[in-house]
Amino acid sequence: MTATKPTAGIAARRGASSTQSDQTILVADDSRTVLRLLDRTLRDAGYNVALTEDGRQAVEVATETKPDLIILDINMPVLDGYGVCHELLADETWDRSTPVIFLTSADAPHLETLGSQLGAFLSKPTEPDLLLETVQTLLRRTV
Repeated sequence: MTATKPTAGIAARRGASSTQSDQTILVADDSRTVLRLLDRTLRDAGYNVALTEDGRQAVEVATETKPDLIILDINMPVLDGYGVCHELLADETWDRSTPVIFLTSADAPHLETLGSQLGAFLSKPTEPDLLLETVQTLLRRTV
């Protein structure tokens, strides 16, 4: 399983709470199975979760809810994960230090680079423990 280590260069964010129940994670994936699995894993760990099934919905929900972290599939209909990042980073009101975890079955060297720049890259399928460890590490760095 390929995974990048969460980047150490994420700047401190707006006064995020240190309790998981106050932290919201946006998950965007076109697979309902993956959404259900991630939703259950993250909610059981105490996070608030917002789910979307395509990139366009992800951008809309992200700009409305300002999540503490985003988990993005790369290959989604309407707008892919790259497009989501591009649109959010182009939005002047978006907090560019919001970490992104790219979760995809694709395997390419540029994904690890992109993941290390914005947060992390995890290959599908990923173990719930690895996902939660990555989420916790990234969120600790943004407090």
